[in-house]
Amino acid sequence: MLKRRGHCRSRIVATLGPATSSPRALARLIRAGVDVVRLNFSHGTHAEHRALYHAVRKAAAERKACVAVMADLGGPKLRLGRLQDDEVLLKRGARVDVVEEPGLGTVERLTVEAEGVVAGLTKGRSIRLRDGLVELIVEKRVPGGVRCRVTHGGAVRSRQGVNLPGALGHLRAFTAKDRKDLAFALDLGVDAVAVSFVRDGDDLRAVRRFCKRRHRDPFLVAKIERAEAVESLDDIIAACDGVMVARGDLGVEIGVHRVPMEQKRILRAARLAQRPTITATQMLESMVENASATRAEVSDVANAVLDGTDALMLSAETAVGQHPVAAVETLVRVAREVELAALDLLPRDELAAPEGGTDELPLACSRAARVAAQACGAAALMAFSNSGRTVRLVSSQRPRRPIFGATHREETWRRMRFYWGVRPMLIRHAPRVSLMIAEAEQLLRDHRLVPKGARIVVVCGESVVSGATNSVKIHVMGETDGVETARRAAAAQARGARK
Repeated sequence: MLKRRGHCRSRIVATLGPATSSPRALARLIRAGVDVVRLNFSHGTHAEHRALYHAVRKAAAERKACVAVMADLGGPKLRLGRLQDDEVLLKRGARVDVVEEPGLGTVERLTVEAEGVVAGLTKGRSIRLRDGLVELIVEKRVPGGVRCRVTHGGAVRSRQGVNLPGALGHLRAFTAKDRKDLAFALDLGVDAVAVSFVRDGDDLRAVRRFCKRRHRDPFLVAKIERAEAVESLDDIIAACDGVMVARGDLGVEIGVHRVPMEQKRILRAARLAQRPTITATQMLESMVENASATRAEVSDVANAVLDGTDALMLSAETAVGQHPVAAVETLVRVAREVELAALDLLPRDELAAPEGGTDELPLACSRAARVAAQACGAAALMAFSNSGRTVRLVSSQRPRRPIFGATHREETWRRMRFYWGVRPMLIRHAPRVSLMIAEAEQLLRDHRLVPKGARIVVVCGESVVSGATNSVKIHVMGETDGVETARRAAAAQARGARK
């Protein structure tokens, strides 16, 4: 078992499902190195998601671990209905009807929830299942749907996705079901929301307005999986907090041959805008059934790390796979190996923020902190932040030294789990920056993370006001008595509260 102390800098996202719903399974995932858990609202009931959410919070609290919870909205994706024996095998050359009617699907008749889209397909259109592995070609219309010929056969399961390349461009990402699911997820207290099948920035702005009306501001992740999204990438990046390269549906929409280069382009565009990224879909697909990954999968993971992704996501591998913990351990091991061997090769932001932009001064401080840490041989970087913005910007620089992100807000503490290389620290709020530095130093010393006498580069503001990051300090551990300072501050605060 890989120890938490040796966790890689790349973040690990694990989708929860039947294979990982028990307290024991969740504990093992966290111990293996999971930073973020994903609740997939394309499957399961609200009651099941509620139970998973509370189980995750409990498992993390018991281990004093920082684990974020991300709700992934289903979006306008079409899905198969229930199938006989939960799975059918479609053979090449066979005929099968795809209908928008209720009932149990069979090898001769598949049901789909499509609201008239399938029934309107014309001869020659393609219907793809299982992320494009199974393909049907429409031959003619039938009552309630279409009759198709199977051109690429394979097994399909209940509730698997249905892709109609080029036929859903008119559908907005934020559906009526998504609104119900999002209201429920926000009431639960999720840390992040992933928006599926984003078309442009307006899709994300609609979700953002919905959240603000409920006085919530989750970390908003845009899933790039439509051809329209590739064309509107800059608008999408400007409207979101993070980007996911959802390679399954993206490959069906634009062709699998285009996915590798689009992945690199998406990751670079997001990185230059200092937006954290997640690379997803079929990272270790063979481990759904097998105990070890293929060499091609390992190379795929390594290349995603070299491309600069902040996070790597597992889907079926941990939701329904037979080896969920081994899949996480494999992801951690591969990412850590690449980071150890090629940390200087990882891309980092080198472009200036737009003149007058809100990130201009904090970004300059973050770059200066990386250079200062290298020049003075610092043991680590420490960034203080209320919102997480400063920590995110320091992370975007990909410094060689460990990054500690300190905040007094629990929601920011968990949000940092999306940022490459950051070790989140939860500290008490203090009226002065010097007191916050003193408490953070004490935590570093208590956990033996940085030794006395070592230098750390501190990025902070001269005041505790959010958005006031404007200074870089070189601090020597133990040079001031941080313990006594923090103790005196706590005592003063307690006296003030009693008055």
